Amino acid sequence: MGMGKFYAICILISCLCAKLNANDGPVSPESEMNSKSEDYKFIPTKEWQVIPEGQGIPRGLHVRINMQTGLKEAKLLEEENDETTPKTSSALISTAAVEGEEEVKAELDHAEIKEALKKIKNDAKDASEGKTGEGFRTYDQIKEEMKEVEQSIKTEYEIVKELVAKYKSLGKDSERQYILNDLEFYVHQYDNALDFVKMGGFKDVVLPALNSTCKDLRSSAAFLLGSACQSNPKAQIAAIEIGSLPHLIRLVSLDLNPEVRNRALYAISSIVRNFPLAQKALVQHGGMTAFAGIFLTDSADLIKLQLKIVTLLGDIILEKDMAAQRLRDHKRDESSESTSDAEKDMLVEKLRQYEAAGVEKVLVEQNFCRLLPRFLLSIRKVDDKHTRREDMSSVQGRPLREEHDVVEKVIQAMLILTRSCRTDFQSFRSQIQILGERYHKLKSLEEAEINSRSSGAEQDSIDLYYSKIHDMCQKLWTELEISRDEL
Repeated sequence: MGMGKFYAICILISCLCAKLNANDGPVSPESEMNSKSEDYKFIPTKEWQVIPEGQGIPRGLHVRINMQTGLKEAKLLEEENDETTPKTSSALISTAAVEGEEEVKAELDHAEIKEALKKIKNDAKDASEGKTGEGFRTYDQIKEEMKEVEQSIKTEYEIVKELVAKYKSLGKDSERQYILNDLEFYVHQYDNALDFVKMGGFKDVVLPALNSTCKDLRSSAAFLLGSACQSNPKAQIAAIEIGSLPHLIRLVSLDLNPEVRNRALYAISSIVRNFPLAQKALVQHGGMTAFAGIFLTDSADLIKLQLKIVTLLGDIILEKDMAAQRLRDHKRDESSESTSDAEKDMLVEKLRQYEAAGVEKVLVEQNFCRLLPRFLLSIRKVDDKHTRREDMSSVQGRPLREEHDVVEKVIQAMLILTRSCRTDFQSFRSQIQILGERYHKLKSLEEAEINSRSSGAEQDSIDLYYSKIHDMCQKLWTELEISRDEL
């Protein structure tokens, strides 16, 4: 009986404990989290802090998961301060709410976002209704400003027209010279040159300036005329019609200022090139006689001008030869469909005009066959050490001596005039032979220098200056030798 009572008491005690546990109920994780949050409050700082599992944190913190440790961390936002940012709420939220498990908090955040979007839409609506900021202009304002810009933009025609009018109104030569220089800049363009002619620029501006007592005005006017006529047939015709050639010839032969003389010759060259009627007018106005007179004057200051005259006269003769060659080619290819009777008639007429100009005939009459080779007499027959050193430097890319430029232009012109001046050139054959031997040495030095500095492909594209002069000397010497044997 004693043992039976003991078991009955144990069973009774077990039942009582189960009863008590059933009344208390199980402890939930939420209850445990809230109890912990009451015991420990998360205090954020500007440094990252680990958020304990289940710990609540204030609103407005920067929350992250540390990818290295896998723990959640939080800190104050960097831009948060007491003056510009509202104080964060002291209410605690759980980390579970941050993860989206708290539906009430998620709905509240969504509502706040919708309110912010509504404000953005209202701002856009206000802007579309004309509530522009101070930094923006209305369409009417922009339109008015564009009108002002359009009014301030001038065409080149208007600029040239204003310059011509301003030149006529000015009285000081220095101010007029600036206008002439500005006009020279614009007339390089083909249409601007024609507009300048139509405005009476040649007659009212250029001609009076060519006859001015101011050398700067004469120089600028000749430069302006040359630039306007360069490769511009209509301007060339206009220059002939106003009678500019006699004024330019006078400046070339009589003006005391070297710059005026050179620029006047530049204007003559621009007017007569590829224009046989202008070349005829040059002959008729005594241009060749004036050029011959310049060659009779022994002055170092005139060498540059004399060489330019040599180049011009050589080019004029070469133009005629090229026109004759094109006509011969045309007759040879008459059966070809690429040729036409109109083209043939044009070449025949142009060649007739060159023949009528008679430039080559006048050159012979004015003793250019004797005057031209005189340049070669000024070339020293034997080079000293100084000149050889300079020539060696020029092979390596240094500037050439002026003497080489003289030889190149004179020999080139003599080659062109050989058929008309062969007899006179015969007396200079020994001088030509000496030049050929000298340039043969320079040619060898030049070729050796080129071979040492470049490959075969590059050598083909390099202009061998001394070699070219040597070949011209040899060609001229050979032609004169053949002529002597024939005699």
